[in-house]
Amino acid sequence: MKKIWILGITFCVTVILAACAKELPGTTKINDLLKEESYVRIVLGEAYLQERVNFDMEENRAVVPKGAKWGLPKYRDGDVAGVSYGEEGAEVYDTDTETTPELYVSSYLDAVKNLNLTVQDVRDSGYNVKVVEKEELERFENELTLLSGMVVKDTYKLTGVSIRFDDRFRPIKKEFQFEKKDKTMVDDENVDSEKCTQEYSYDVGEVKFTTAFDKVKKEIDKDM
Repeated sequence: MKKIWILGITFCVTVILAACAKELPGTTKINDLLKEESYVRIVLGEAYLQERVNFDMEENRAVVPKGAKWGLPKYRDGDVAGVSYGEEGAEVYDTDTETTPELYVSSYLDAVKNLNLTVQDVRDSGYNVKVVEKEELERFENELTLLSGMVVKDTYKLTGVSIRFDDRFRPIKKEFQFEKKDKTMVDDENVDSEKCTQEYSYDVGEVKFTTAFDKVKKEIDKDM
């Protein structure tokens, strides 16, 4: 009975939150809504140097968890980063967005923020914004060059970026569309597009983040 009661409360809260989101004025900036988020998890395709990164945006921290399928366990606390090399030891050093861009949420969101979207823009797009303007695509291409192992310009032309939003107007998926520069090349643009996909989740929470962060930091401190 208690379980049913809890499920009922959860459902009501979800409905209320969804209703509130849909009542937001159309002029509300997506960037302002993102400022209200405390935590985000970004799951990345195979083109990137790690599978996922968790961010604590209030405390300016990030962590690649020990349980990720690929990528070295690492963390960032402000401008200090630590990385574990397994049996080869660990290292802690001062860092910035050029040294470890994968540990800064701005590396993943700045191109989206530069679109200056409003709630109405997202509604009008059916919650799936398509980016096709050259100047805007260049920002996303620079992001890919920074974060992934792909040298996009050598093989492909970036023809579009699709950004999917949830009913609270937060980006939850980013997909890149490529076109081969040389049609005779064996590269598969659809496969490589999938490898560059980013997925966002906002249900990390303080406990999940802190647990993952502390595990990685403890391992790095032990191997220093």
